[in-house]
Amino acid sequence: MKLKNFKITVTCVEGLCSRAKAGTEFYVRNARLEVPPGQSVCLFALGSILAPLIAASVPTDPENNILNITREYQCPDPLSKVIMRIDELGPD
Repeated sequence: MKLKNFKITVTCVEGLCSRAKAGTEFYVRNARLEVPPGQSVCLFALGSILAPLIAASVPTDPENNILNITREYQCPDPLSKVIMRIDELGPD
């Protein structure tokens, strides 16, 4: 089964986070994580978007697509506020 593709962008970093930078982008293509050379993704931040990414990857009707409810997710670290936006990309 072909799954959807996404671009994830760090839109905001507030607090003590030293692992995320605003403007960082990475991709999920056909359920594979792709991080551009020289960039990294914090596991805590990644953990906060895994469930929504999995739910959004499976074809559904627009009414039930989680990305129609919210596209922004926050890292669970209580000392920092890292906001990531998920955008659906077209097929490869």
